[in-house]
Amino acid sequence: MSKYGVLVARLQNELRTLDKVVMTAQSQVKKAEQTDDSDFYQAAALSLQNYYMGAERMFEEVAKQIDQAMPTGANSHRELLEQMGLDIPTTRPALLSANAVAQVNNYRAFRHVVIHRYGFELQADRVAALVEQLAACHAAITQNVQHFCQFLLELDQTL
Repeated sequence: MSKYGVLVARLQNELRTLDKVVMTAQSQVKKAEQTDDSDFYQAAALSLQNYYMGAERMFEEVAKQIDQAMPTGANSHRELLEQMGLDIPTTRPALLSANAVAQVNNYRAFRHVVIHRYGFELQADRVAALVEQLAACHAAITQNVQHFCQFLLELDQTL
């Protein structure tokens, strides 16, 4: 039986869901630009929040199942993201490159803004810029997570 097969399946499933979130966010900004309707920017902001939360679900799975160490407290979201950039000797390589951590951090910070502001207070240009950068961020996360999944599957072969 595979020790890491379920984790790999969950990570890959989350990546497929995040593919859809990226497309949705891009569509929402396009509609906002075509219609000049700011409600679409609010919808795109929610998609950006959803993107980060989906990415964070992957990080939580790795933290719980591999690291067996889940940050808690006021800075737990930042600490969890930083933890994913760590190469942990005798445990695992980094899930995310330093570049991917920096990219994802923009969405972590924006998630905080979305949660603590009214939708109409969000800056449309900031939402549009984050959506524009989302495809590159997602490509980096996907590449990193797929590489990590390959590591887990190879590790499974040695167990």
